[in-house]
Amino acid sequence: MMTRHAWALSLALMMMTTGCVGLPGPVERAPRHAGPSPVGVVTVEVEDEVRGRQLPVEIWYPAAPSDADPTMYRVRGGGGVTVARVRSALGARRAVPLAQSSSPYPVVLISHGAGSSRYGHATLAEVLASHGYVVAAPDHVGHTVADHTFGISLEDRAQAAMDRPIDLSRVLDDLLARHARKSSIFHRALDPSRVAVAGHSFGGRSALAISGASFDGARQSAECVHASKDRRCHAVGVFGAKSYRYRDPRVRAALLIAPSGYAFYRGDGVSRINVPTLVVGAERDRTTPYAEFHAPVFEALAGPKHFLPLRDAGHLTATDVCEIVGSIGMLARWVGGERAVDGCNEGFLAPRDAIDLVTAAALPFLRRYLDDDPSAESPLHRALSANTSLRRRIAAR
Repeated sequence: MMTRHAWALSLALMMMTTGCVGLPGPVERAPRHAGPSPVGVVTVEVEDEVRGRQLPVEIWYPAAPSDADPTMYRVRGGGGVTVARVRSALGARRAVPLAQSSSPYPVVLISHGAGSSRYGHATLAEVLASHGYVVAAPDHVGHTVADHTFGISLEDRAQAAMDRPIDLSRVLDDLLARHARKSSIFHRALDPSRVAVAGHSFGGRSALAISGASFDGARQSAECVHASKDRRCHAVGVFGAKSYRYRDPRVRAALLIAPSGYAFYRGDGVSRINVPTLVVGAERDRTTPYAEFHAPVFEALAGPKHFLPLRDAGHLTATDVCEIVGSIGMLARWVGGERAVDGCNEGFLAPRDAIDLVTAAALPFLRRYLDDDPSAESPLHRALSANTSLRRRIAAR
């Protein structure tokens, strides 16, 4: 009898050698909070020569009308093989002209979860773009679906905690360079004074970091004397035995979706964040449990903060990862186990419903804090208390 990992290895090798690809799932209804603008999308490479990192980045933007065909997102696994295909929720068109009428546009950076990809929040990105945002999501190389096929070491995981927020800053640097370049479609189209970050799971930890959370290396180093198997001990080798804080002052607001990071930064580290923050908690999350991660992050925040509790949501419910996992099929479940489908099964909110709830809150949240628009307070508070009626939809499935 082959072990589960042997089966996973065999399936992965089969996909790499035969070129098999995942099939897209059924056509979903359109997001409820889509804006008035068509959506364009481009893929760019962002190179960080200092760290020797090259990041594939997807950029969504408000587009001029076009009759080009809608794109299909392709998630790459090991060896660059396409392992999943995901439909564009709003029919985004590739490399079409940017709409100039309402520029300059605010910017949102999105950080994916561990073992995911830049397409893990494509629907959220498209909805934001349809409302006049330029949204950039990198693949955090070393921490994507391709890298997790055969597992990632604790040392590499600790290094990812260091690399990811810097990745986001380099992506923002690249966007602003394009803003200044006459040959770019983003020439003079971005507003560097209106930048937000969003992240899911480990991406939420990355968003915490770039927003100013601090890691107490001295405390962790002392704790590791008695608990050497604690995986945070590996972070001491990366961050050092002193306090470490990375803060990009260009980021003015943060959206955290089922975030990890509380155990890493602790309450005092999270309290150093000084930007308005919207935390989305998934009450049935088994990967980063609500009571241990999401709620404590919110409680520890010292600045303006808002909380959206998603009842009947698991770790992946408010993302496009369930659709990606469905397209990958058996391999995703064999390699990822229960975590690969945490929140994707029957009995949970439908992912599109959950994403609708997140976007309903995110849009007025961003308007309130990036545009300094007090009139957004009322729709934001309505959105934060709107998910109770969806329980009836779950029972009907």
